Amino acid sequence: MTDSTHRVNPEAYRAPEHHLRESQTLFHTSWLFAGLLLELEAKAHYGVRLGDTELLLQRDKQGRPRAFLNVCTHRQAQLCEPGVHAGPVRCPYHSWVFDQEGMPTGIPCRQAFPQVTASPEKFRLTEFACEAVGQSIFVRLAAEGPSLRAYLGNQYAFLERASAGMHSVQDEFQEEVHANWKVVIENSLEGYHVPAVHTRTFGQIDGMSREEQAPVFFLDDPRHSYLEHAADPDWIRRFTSAERKIGQWPWRFEHYTHRMIFPNLTVTSFMGYSFHIQRFDPVATNRTRVHSRTVGVQFANSTAVGAKMIERIYADGHAFTRRVFAEDCGICRRVQAGLEQATRTAVLGIGIEDRVAHFQRAYLQAMPPA
Repeated sequence: MTDSTHRVNPEAYRAPEHHLRESQTLFHTSWLFAGLLLELEAKAHYGVRLGDTELLLQRDKQGRPRAFLNVCTHRQAQLCEPGVHAGPVRCPYHSWVFDQEGMPTGIPCRQAFPQVTASPEKFRLTEFACEAVGQSIFVRLAAEGPSLRAYLGNQYAFLERASAGMHSVQDEFQEEVHANWKVVIENSLEGYHVPAVHTRTFGQIDGMSREEQAPVFFLDDPRHSYLEHAADPDWIRRFTSAERKIGQWPWRFEHYTHRMIFPNLTVTSFMGYSFHIQRFDPVATNRTRVHSRTVGVQFANSTAVGAKMIERIYADGHAFTRRVFAEDCGICRRVQAGLEQATRTAVLGIGIEDRVAHFQRAYLQAMPPA
């Protein structure tokens, strides 16, 4: 675990040319989380940037997600801005309309474009590999590569089951962190910093068991890792006693889990009553945009009082998440400031920082030599 040959060099966190190489290699060949099916209603489309590529997502007539380059095939205008847009894809420049398969179907002054009328398939939007597992939509920018199931490995079944009962996005925000994307992810992968950084949040209350060695790491997949941390028995009793009011949710487990899906997605949940999904998008060498969603699940047999209780639990969770995020933003900025001057690779603690080491090995494996 302390072998420096498997550590990422500080240059990889600060050099613009390294940032460019990541976009052209790692983010091009990996399956990247793009959004949720529940956000994408029929006849709507969704603009998103993955790596350095602007995309639009929509469902086809069979309800499957499709991903297209966000560029009109007429005069190369951007078709939509980030976020969800109702209705079909319509170019803002000349009002060309594209259907759910990316085919141009509405062209003003159609007679002026006989080549399009004769062979519309030649003017389809550029398409990328796009698949869904449960509610999660992933896109691969490279023309060839592993299937999504093969790429996700042991996380495929987790995402599939976590999707059961996912109902709506309860909270969402996008914020920039003044640090390299790897800094922000590595910070999320270890709890060693919690006593120093999160005294006002996790240090006060978090519902986790305080027993020694409570977190268990799972590092058997070469790309992805996860941990499970047993819930405090008092929290379990609280939820059990309230179950007659709040009802039952589709997947109840008695722990906290944190999933790192390589390269830039984390999914966390405490006991399965909601799922927190964060994507860490590299904006520049020292800037990361974090897109955070908290997704609620459906409760069966909930009473009116129970619904209010869940509403309060969600609200408290959203506030807690944002306080933790603010604390992490501050420390990640300090880490980036140090990396701008660093000359040696990091030293990682055995056991307590194993997931950081695992991420760095996956990163080095995915990045070809310069």
